[in-house]
Amino acid sequence: MGSFTILETPPTLSDKVSMESNDAPKLIDILDARADQARHRPKRQRTRLNLLAATAHELEENGYEALTIDGIVRRAGLARGTFYLYFANRAEAAIAVRRSFTATLRKFRPRGGGRYSPRVAIHRMNRFYVAFYARNARLLAGKESLFHDRPDLARSRDAINHRWALILLRDIRRRDHESWLLEVDEAKATLALRFIILMADEALRMVYIDPPPGIAGLAQTEEDVTDVLTTLWYQCLYVKEGHNKDK
Repeated sequence: MGSFTILETPPTLSDKVSMESNDAPKLIDILDARADQARHRPKRQRTRLNLLAATAHELEENGYEALTIDGIVRRAGLARGTFYLYFANRAEAAIAVRRSFTATLRKFRPRGGGRYSPRVAIHRMNRFYVAFYARNARLLAGKESLFHDRPDLARSRDAINHRWALILLRDIRRRDHESWLLEVDEAKATLALRFIILMADEALRMVYIDPPPGIAGLAQTEEDVTDVLTTLWYQCLYVKEGHNKDK
C-alpha cells in the first residue's frame, strides 16, 4: 500500500483497461504492453520500459535473490552497458518494478466504497487485494534480500503504511459511527490500524509469496482467503465485545 508514481511510464501510454472491482491485472502484462506501445517513442523511454518489463519477467521466474543483470539484459536483448545508463544495479531495477506494482495496485483498486456497508466494503477491497497479490506475488519474492541491499526501503515502507493507517482512520471517522477506534485517542487508533495492516500484509505474503507448508495446505481458494481476511478486518475494526472488559 503506497503512493508511488509510475515514473517509467510516459503519460500518453496510460492503461486502457476497464475492470470490475473484483478483477485484478497481471503487472507483467501491463509492463509488456507498455514496452510494446513504446516502439515509436524516443529511444530512452523505449529502452527503459524494455528493461523494466525484462526485470519483471526475471523476478517472476527467479525471485530477487537470483536476479542478475546478465539475465535482465539477455531477456531485453540489450548490452550490459546499456543497463547502467538506466539503473545503478539490480536493486534499482527491482525497486522500479515494485514501484510499478504499488502504483498499479493503487490505480485499479475499487473505488466508491462509501455506498456499501462496512463489511461489504471491506470484503470488496480484500477481494481485489487478494486477487492482485495472487497474480503478482512472485514479483515480490526475495524482499528480505532486497531490503538488505537497500535498507532505506524498510523505512519507506513504514512511512507508506503509516500514511495508509492515517487515511483509514480519517475515513472511519468521516463515515462510520460504530468502530471502537472512535472511542480511543488517535495514537491508540493508529497503532491498531498499523497492526491490522501488518497482519494483512503478512497473511498475503505467507499465502502467495513465501508459503510455509502449513499455510499452503489451508489456503484453498482466493475467496477463502478473502473471507477470512474480511472477517478479521471487520472484527478488528467494529466488534467491541471485550474491548472495555477490564475497565
